[in-house]
Amino acid sequence: MWDAAAECMAPEARAALQLRGVQALLAWAGERSPMYRERLAGVDPRAVRTLDDFAAAVPLTTKDHLRAAMDRHASALPHLCVPRETLVLGGPSAGTSGRQTYQAFDAQDLDRNTEMLARLYWAAGMRPADVLHLLVTPFTPAADIFRLAAQRVGVRWIVRDNHEPAQVARYVDAARALAPSFLQAGVSTLRAMAQHARTLPAPGARALPYQRAILMGAALGAEAREQFRAEQGIEVATLSGQGSDFNLFSGECDAHDGEHWHGEDMTLVEVIDPATGCAAADGTVGEMVITDFYRRATPHLRWRTEDMVRVHPGACRCGRTTRRFTLLDRVANRVPVGDTAVYPFQVETALSRSEDGRNLEFALVRRAAATPSLEVRLLRPAALADAALTPTAQCLQRHLGGTLDVPVQVTFHDELPRVGYKTLRVLDEPRP
Repeated sequence: MWDAAAECMAPEARAALQLRGVQALLAWAGERSPMYRERLAGVDPRAVRTLDDFAAAVPLTTKDHLRAAMDRHASALPHLCVPRETLVLGGPSAGTSGRQTYQAFDAQDLDRNTEMLARLYWAAGMRPADVLHLLVTPFTPAADIFRLAAQRVGVRWIVRDNHEPAQVARYVDAARALAPSFLQAGVSTLRAMAQHARTLPAPGARALPYQRAILMGAALGAEAREQFRAEQGIEVATLSGQGSDFNLFSGECDAHDGEHWHGEDMTLVEVIDPATGCAAADGTVGEMVITDFYRRATPHLRWRTEDMVRVHPGACRCGRTTRRFTLLDRVANRVPVGDTAVYPFQVETALSRSEDGRNLEFALVRRAAATPSLEVRLLRPAALADAALTPTAQCLQRHLGGTLDVPVQVTFHDELPRVGYKTLRVLDEPRP
């Protein structure tokens, strides 16, 4: 354990700590932030005596609420609760869901956020002797906090770069030349690197030097993970979270039984029914809602992440008592097909179970009007010959149709749209 006292805390003690945290945050933000002064009007922090009281009294907040407050107050940081001169880090979101928003940290915020990421790295197997290849969006606060957390773990050498599709060859060249042992990158980035590396003479037994990797940005099927282990010798853990808004992440341990929320002593996570806003029943899929009560500068109160998660029951065999989640998809990624709907995580799981489809990048096409079939666009592997395109597409079409129980159309493409380290999983076809 990195911090056994925090990671193995009894649930009752953790809930009591969370209650004190949200009570303090209500008073802090309501007094100092123009946005929260408006949103918390009529909420008396003294009347919040339980976590259920907190959920009943405090309204849910979305990124659109923040954007509207930015306009009303003519400020990029209407949720700011500390003097600007005390800030030590700040920056924009990646803007993948629309207009950019901003977050900021004072020194205490930065230290605590770094500590949470250090726990995550340690649980994923990072150790002081590792050399980290860090491929993340360089202009966001997350890039700095990832670097600081790795250094806190004890890593001395960090090879940093972006994650642009056109630069995959450069990433592979750097990996083969410098032999970093630990990779952090997007799922699609490692897939592209592995494909490119297969076209090169291997410098020994393996095409890529990594022993471990943390992958971000998309669901990863179990069989796809096993392929990285078998073909590349890379033990893969996944990381999910809200880097653009929070710099808060969940990540796997070696048990691979869900992703631990490593900051439960500093945050409150609720899982709600996205349609009603009420707490989701145990064992069901719901939307993650976050209150980061450790934050002093730009906190978030009952912030809707739009991430659909499944909570894992019981205790993890690693000994940590923090809750575990599997991130399934974004609420907005629902693709109507006939009288039902499909999400990208379902397609990833189905592709992972096919020899032909495993670890292929894909996108789903969503049309303005519901259609009777699901259109799946696959990124063509470099090794797939022209003569094999149609038979392979037909094979995957049958596999996906049978697995998803909807009619499917599969086509291969030389490129798929990307934003940063993510392939856009849903492509909205413009209205005619």
